[in-house]
Amino acid sequence: MFTIDKKEYDETKLDGKAKIALNNVTVLLNEKNDLMHRLEKNRILSEHYSEVLKKNLTNGEAFIEKQQIKTDNPKE
Repeated sequence: MFTIDKKEYDETKLDGKAKIALNNVTVLLNEKNDLMHRLEKNRILSEHYSEVLKKNLTNGEAFIEKQQIKTDNPKE
């Protein structure tokens, strides 16, 4: 059984094309759910590793100060 537009249908009574279409919709929905899960996992891990990185930058050893660049060209 599957539902479309709030109506329930029996997949065993579908013709060949409808069965293929139902299968394709099912595959696509599964792929979409997998992608959404992977994106959420990516977001969570990115935030975690950004926090780890920030915590390990407290000693300032990797900090680079911006310096004004001097040029010999007076037009710049």
